[in-house]
Amino acid sequence: MASPTPPTRQQRLWQRGNAHAAQLQWQQAADCFRAIVAHAPDHVPALLKASDTLLRLDHYRDARSHALRAGEQAPYLPRMLVEVCQRLRMFNETRRLRDIVGDASLEDCDDADVLTELASLLSSAGDHAGARSLIDRAVLAAPANPKPHYMRGVIALFQGDMACARQDLELCVRLAPGFAQAHWVLSGLDRSEGDRQDDTERVRTNLSRASPGTLAEAYLAFALHNELHASGRHEEAWQALLRGCSVKRRLGRHDPRRVEALFAKVRSLCTAEFVRPVVRDDDVTPIFIIGMHRSGTTLLERILAGHSQVTDGGETYGFTAQLDIAVDHKTSGALDVVTADRLADADFEAIGRSFIEELRAHAAGRPFVTEKLPPNLVNAGFIAKALPNARILHMVRDPRDTCFSNLRTYFNRTAAYSYDQLELTDYYRQYRDLMRHWHAVMPGRILDVDYDELVAHPEATASKVLAFCGLPFEPGTLSVGRQGAVATASSAYVRSGILRNRGAAWKPYADHLRPMLDALKDMEG
Repeated sequence: MASPTPPTRQQRLWQRGNAHAAQLQWQQAADCFRAIVAHAPDHVPALLKASDTLLRLDHYRDARSHALRAGEQAPYLPRMLVEVCQRLRMFNETRRLRDIVGDASLEDCDDADVLTELASLLSSAGDHAGARSLIDRAVLAAPANPKPHYMRGVIALFQGDMACARQDLELCVRLAPGFAQAHWVLSGLDRSEGDRQDDTERVRTNLSRASPGTLAEAYLAFALHNELHASGRHEEAWQALLRGCSVKRRLGRHDPRRVEALFAKVRSLCTAEFVRPVVRDDDVTPIFIIGMHRSGTTLLERILAGHSQVTDGGETYGFTAQLDIAVDHKTSGALDVVTADRLADADFEAIGRSFIEELRAHAAGRPFVTEKLPPNLVNAGFIAKALPNARILHMVRDPRDTCFSNLRTYFNRTAAYSYDQLELTDYYRQYRDLMRHWHAVMPGRILDVDYDELVAHPEATASKVLAFCGLPFEPGTLSVGRQGAVATASSAYVRSGILRNRGAAWKPYADHLRPMLDALKDMEG
């Protein structure tokens, strides 16, 4: 019998690298995978493993470089294409991700899981049309698989195709009755009262079967709250909301001290002198929309995106990605204390130049591009410094409406403060104080846009906003229900146009909301 072939040096390095990674020995693992890349520069799995381990070591630029090198090695097998695109998305390299998927030879791919994941990645990168094409193929390849139907329903929702969204989401839950996310998305769609009653009982039944303390329980509890709230069954709706918030709070604990330290660091660093803009004149003007979640930022972006000179940039972490490169650190959220610390000595001219280069690729030839990421409120001073032409719009809404809307919204990987009334109002207080700081150190750079004024007097308020941005008023901007992708929690609501009856949803819950309402009252003045 022939002796087994001994492993090659490359195979030994691969095995050792994986063993080190399993032991959380990131430096040793990174050394192994980089040694493979040194001898085989086109070894995509080793490039990706090196990227992952370097990121664990907080070597952001080096980790990103390895992911980009992996992205240059096409063509790939379909499952390797998914891995490459996942890494590119993590580094916010959305343009490269879209190019790679667009150039890939997927005509013969009938793997529904691969097509579904690529569709999800494309959609998250803003290419909803390309995502729809892939997910249609996934549904054809595996019509009995609930995941492609769920993804097609979500993409259809983002595109404003409500009939298709409901059809696919309903099919998803028929195929997999416990598919919690599908129930949650369905709970936000308009339906007849009879349909809603049936859906309420369906959600209640699945919630009774959900494993305690899981994401499924949280999704279903929030779905049940939405269904009961829409039917005016407020006491039951409150109990469902309490259950959902309790689960979410346990799954992703909020650290108020970390938020307080971050906001304090930003205020101490960003003096009037520090936030003074660099000298540069850009050919593309970014319009940043900031504020609390659920304050009307999506509505404001839809108005701006209706202008002939404005491209809808959506909700991205594009500016944070440039900060990450500048400080060689993967930021948690829009900003963290490590990044803020290192920004004291950062090259803001380079940050702004690189951001504009990426923005130009998304501008579609138009001179203005929106960037709607509410948590960029912590970055306002850095934005003003790096981007002298940037316009910053701050959406302001009644604090009771804002906070209650946050409380009853299921957020995915953000806003961990929103599942407890006092943690939520504490965050709101710190947000409000930071916005006061921004107005004090850079007067005139930020325009506050009042949500109630916008919905009550849309033309006058929109005209004021557009003038601040350097744009003339166009009547078409007020047709917010028009075609076009909206990939936020407000994607269903905004299709109904500018609604004047969405305030005071908290009033039926006033007795339950006494801690929140009292805390907000104490902030007056």
